[in-house]
Parts: sequence; C-alpha cells; structure tokens
Amino acid sequence: MDNLPAVVAVGGTLALLWAAAWVDFRTFRIPNALVLSSAAFGLFAQTWGGGLDGAWQALVGLALGLALLFPVYLIGHMGAGDVKLVGAAGALLGPGSLLLALLFAVLAAGVMGAAYALGAWRGRGATGPWRRYGRMLQFVWVTGRPSYLAPEVGEAMAERLPLAVPMAVGATVVLLWPDAAQLLPL
Repeated sequence: MDNLPAVVAVGGTLALLWAAAWVDFRTFRIPNALVLSSAAFGLFAQTWGGGLDGAWQALVGLALGLALLFPVYLIGHMGAGDVKLVGAAGALLGPGSLLLALLFAVLAAGVMGAAYALGAWRGRGATGPWRRYGRMLQFVWVTGRPSYLAPEVGEAMAERLPLAVPMAVGATVVLLWPDAAQLLPL
C-alpha cells in the first residue's frame, strides 16, 4: 500500500484529463467545474503523495501551465478553457512533468491538426491556405511589415481542434511511459 497515493494520482489524473478531452471533443468547451475539480484533485494528490513539497509542486505546476499559455489566449489562438485545463494539468503533474507532457501534446496536436485539415480538404472540399498565405506574403513584400489573415470560411486551416485531446495524450505518455523523455532530442 506504499504506492497507493501514486496509483490514485495517476488514475485520477488520467480520468480527469480524458474526461476533459471527451467533453472538448464533443462540444469544443471545457467546463469550469471539470477544470476546478482537476486542479483541486491535483493539489490533493500531490499533497498526499509528497506533503508540503508536493503541494508546492502542484501550485508551481498550476501557475506554470497558466503562465505558459495565457499569452496564446490573449492573441486569440486558444480558448480560455484550454489555458485553464493546462493549469489544472500542471497541478496534477507538477512543473517538470507538465513541460514534458506539453511537448508530447504539441506533437499530438500537429498530427491531429494535419488529420483534421486533410479530412476537411478531402471530405468536404475545403480549400487550402495558399491564397491567404500569398496575400500575407504580398503584404510583407509591399509594406515590409508582417501581417496575419485569419483562415477564411471553407478553408481547411479554419478547422477547430479540441486541444484537451492532445493534452490528455501528452499526459498519458508521460505518466504511463517513464522513459518517454528519452524520445525527445533534448
């Protein structure tokens, strides 16, 4: 029974993150109640397993998750629920494991985004982003300043991604595969 806190922490973390992934996949929303309960469970599990040091790790992980993704939310490339979920994941995982989980989440999001764009292009006849990219490049050429144009309706790049799914994948890799860090060229 010495490892009961670890088993409860891993099981609870995976259950909460995959529940958020399921809800986000179905609705493109992550309920605040799920995020708050995840953060509270993270604080509880980290404290149970590591005492005051565990509580500190949960709080630092929470702050780190929020701090890393809040700027992305401010520029409009991510929803607030995604930012709060990564903060909760930080409380669940601690700062070191959160950073590793985020790296794997970025990889999973890239694969998922490519699959979504390909599905939109092939399945619904969505257009590619090349015309929009050309206009942005033309603007830089003429003015010397970069510009961003949002994807147009019907463009493959306009597909929304439920970002809780890659976050759950990243956390799963980190929690269930202790040697996963060796895959990354760090």
